[in-house]
Amino acid sequence: MRTRVVAAIVGTVLLVAVAFGTGYRAGGRQYLGTAGQFGVLREIDRLVQTRYIDRRVTESQLADGAARGLLGAVGDPYTRFMDPAAFKEFQTSSFDGRFSGIGIIMDLKDGQVIVVSPIPGTPAARAGLLAGDRIVKIDGHATRDMALQRAVGLIRGPSGTVVHLSVARGKGTRDVAITRGVIQAPSVTGDEVLDAPTRTRLRALGVAYFRVVTFTETTGDEFVHAVNTALARSPRGVLLDLRSNGGGLVDSAIRVADEFVSHGPIVSTVDRDGRRTDENANGTARLHLPAVVLVNEFTASASEIVAGALQDDHLAMLVGTQTFGKGIVQTVFPLSDGSGVAITTYKYLTPSGRSIHHIGLTPDVKVGSRLEGKTPDEIRRIEAQQLTKAIEVLRSRMTGTPIPPGPGSHS
Repeated sequence: MRTRVVAAIVGTVLLVAVAFGTGYRAGGRQYLGTAGQFGVLREIDRLVQTRYIDRRVTESQLADGAARGLLGAVGDPYTRFMDPAAFKEFQTSSFDGRFSGIGIIMDLKDGQVIVVSPIPGTPAARAGLLAGDRIVKIDGHATRDMALQRAVGLIRGPSGTVVHLSVARGKGTRDVAITRGVIQAPSVTGDEVLDAPTRTRLRALGVAYFRVVTFTETTGDEFVHAVNTALARSPRGVLLDLRSNGGGLVDSAIRVADEFVSHGPIVSTVDRDGRRTDENANGTARLHLPAVVLVNEFTASASEIVAGALQDDHLAMLVGTQTFGKGIVQTVFPLSDGSGVAITTYKYLTPSGRSIHHIGLTPDVKVGSRLEGKTPDEIRRIEAQQLTKAIEVLRSRMTGTPIPPGPGSHS
């Protein structure tokens, strides 16, 4: 169950779709036989191939359009079709931590592509993109209701080429041209990313700081290495920063949680028939220390798995703002023509049985406000305020000061 990107061959069905608006005339009723609901698609296919004015329309175009429309009809933005080019890109570069692009983590919100987090030191960060920015156009293509993988495919490209984005922030929109580069950033960092005074303060308090930016194939190994380094300094507490972590591989999230959770479930998955499967801790936890987890509205999916497990098991207090609320898992299926589909196949529950989809996790200590639409200075103030409060809460835990349990706590 620990593999969430599933390799499974499924059969291919020819699907076609058609869209129309004004400026048409009645073509007369034609009887082409009945073959159930999908027989209608074959009827439309035949009409397009024999009557549509533009002979350049291909079966492949119709089939791709029908596949997108079919999956779009379920009303789930995470269930999507990927043409062969998009699927190849997904397979080779989505989770290995290295790709050619501008260096942002993206997601969908209310039908709009949003920036979850710019990766520090990348072209996107240098261009001034911020968490919460809405990408409304990519090279002139409107992104409203665009599939996430389509947006990713448009933004990525060969290193040295330029992508033009229209970015909305607050009530304003600006155009920005960003030169793509090869992105290879670590998914786990330590306190070296903090300013010197904060780093000195944390080390004086005996606090090990970890920031997990995303969950890639290498995150588990990176986190183990970071824990080894931190334990060499004999820390007294742990501060785990999951702010603006949009998720990634569930397996990697479980490996991170394994360093905190000694036994019992980390997360449970439930399929369409209600069958529940627990993903249990492997018993190798080493971080038996007071802990605090920093979260915000862009803490999503796999990062919510980690935060939810630590909150439910009384292993950490959550500090920040309400999390994103993506509590579903997609399985990826390759198709026979080289294309693929990502289909939502499971919802996940925290150890206490909470479903957080469209709800999110409620912090034990709420501090700060939403980042969307804020200026860089405002974002820095909010994040500094949250970090200061997290250190305060962690000091209380380290000294044994009683703190009320969180809303998701259980025995």
